[in-house]
Amino acid sequence: MPRKLRVPSPSGIYHVMLRGINRDDIFLDDIDFMKMEKILRSLAKPVDENGNSKPPLCKIFAYCLMTNHIHLLIAELDEPISDTVKRLGVAYVSYFNKRRKRSGPLFEGRFRSEPVDDTNYFITLLHYIHYNPVKAGMVKKPGWYQWSSWHEYELPEKTYERGICEQTIPFENLTRTQVKDIVLEAKVPMSFISPVDIERVDDTEAEIIMRLLVPEEFRDIENMKDLPKVVKLTISTKAKEYGVTYSQIINHLGVTKHFIQKGKLKTIK
Repeated sequence: MPRKLRVPSPSGIYHVMLRGINRDDIFLDDIDFMKMEKILRSLAKPVDENGNSKPPLCKIFAYCLMTNHIHLLIAELDEPISDTVKRLGVAYVSYFNKRRKRSGPLFEGRFRSEPVDDTNYFITLLHYIHYNPVKAGMVKKPGWYQWSSWHEYELPEKTYERGICEQTIPFENLTRTQVKDIVLEAKVPMSFISPVDIERVDDTEAEIIMRLLVPEEFRDIENMKDLPKVVKLTISTKAKEYGVTYSQIINHLGVTKHFIQKGKLKTIK
């Protein structure tokens, strides 16, 4: 079964998504994006008027600011996650409305929050959040997108403290180098991706699991449907062990059910 995370006191880690009301844009220019990053930094790495560090209100492991929504991988600390997200929303809406001489809400009334309590899901989200702009067709590579925490993981170890994210990941026996590999190259130690005893995983998790199963020499291929047949065969065989369904394999790899079943027979032989 998946290993449990060492969760920060007193509660847990969450995948939070904030979306613009009616799916309207919440970032209209670079100044808006920079303001949101400043707010995130004030929550995760606050300082006083003299520049001295103050106790953080949360830990942020990853973020991605899309045009009309926000993804956060965030740990709750001394206040409930709902209060922390409310702080973020109030600060940004106040800025946005004042700058644009408008009034009223900017975000949907209720934010989406999912608890993250095992390594499989944490790894999935750590990778998925940074690949969101690629999946949306905005850029071809996650490093080409400016408004995510991807760039913090590219920084030398001596300088990453200036960023927003906490890179002491709550895995047992996982080094910072391995964490960077997960984010930057999807090199996940397979011992941290355990076969799960469930009927199926959701579509997002299925896609990331299959991407993690792609051999290193083929990871420059953006669309998994363009992978060689022999690679697709290997992925489809292994993906079933991790709860990925036939329909998800067919959808993401562009193969048929007969292709998958044929591969299983070859494996048995």
